[in-house]
Amino acid sequence: MTEVELTMSQRLRCLVIGIPQATFPEGLLRPDEAASIPYAQLAEHLPLPDTLELVVAPLFCDDFDALEIIETLGSAGYRRVLRIVAPKLPNRQIVLRELRSHAVRQGITLEMVEEG
Repeated sequence: MTEVELTMSQRLRCLVIGIPQATFPEGLLRPDEAASIPYAQLAEHLPLPDTLELVVAPLFCDDFDALEIIETLGSAGYRRVLRIVAPKLPNRQIVLRELRSHAVRQGITLEMVEEG
């Protein structure tokens, strides 16, 4: 999906940010319902469409971390689900609790899943 299509799509249901190798299960979403962008392009696509149900992002990467995504989405008025993809963590519950405390202040429901 091109940038213009993402901006124009009022059917977008799933947005992946900062996971370039992201794939979408065939048959689950139509092509205009899912997109993957780098974090640097997020500001160009605000405000996000009302149809957006799920944002997926990594716990951390070279460009940003989960706390930055939470703040950016919250400031943009996103109030749905943010799914954080994390490596296997020794203290997963501590990290999840910290992220959720930030997400709830922004009105975002946070989930965390392990890579793989």
